[in-house]
Amino acid sequence: MSSDKFQQYLKKLDVELSKVPVAVEVERRTGLPKTYIFGGIGAFFTVLIFLNIWGALLTNLLGFLYPAYASFKAVESPSKLDDTQWLTYWVVYAFFSVAEFWTDTLLYWFPFYYAFKAALICYLALPQFRGAQFVYTSFLRPYLASNERVVDSNFAKLRTNATSAAADFIADEVKKD
Repeated sequence: MSSDKFQQYLKKLDVELSKVPVAVEVERRTGLPKTYIFGGIGAFFTVLIFLNIWGALLTNLLGFLYPAYASFKAVESPSKLDDTQWLTYWVVYAFFSVAEFWTDTLLYWFPFYYAFKAALICYLALPQFRGAQFVYTSFLRPYLASNERVVDSNFAKLRTNATSAAADFIADEVKKD
């Protein structure tokens, strides 16, 4: 990457960080540029994830904090385009999280797993990449569309069973009193 291009990225980052009051205040108090502070914190967390020090916690925070705030901003904005982008992210992230739950024991032993997970989360979450949209349209949407009736039927059965179980539980509790 050329020095000019790097400077352009730093300027863009500075403009974006100027919108964050905490970043502006930290820059004012420390006298250090916001971009250097942000870069240093990012590098620190990258090293922690790479070395698997709090890897699970840090990647989960990466997967939840920024996307949750960006989703809040999307809901509050008049545009529906950003709503779709974040709804798509959450659908993909939910499927990824469920798959990870079932494979966690194996994936934990994969070298640098959390570094790859962090990179995947960045790919999915950052609007510049539109990674969540790609994964959704290429894999999840076709699968869900072809199995929609089965999924809907299973959820209907689950709802019926849950309602019945709750009614039975309440009836049993009333009888005890």
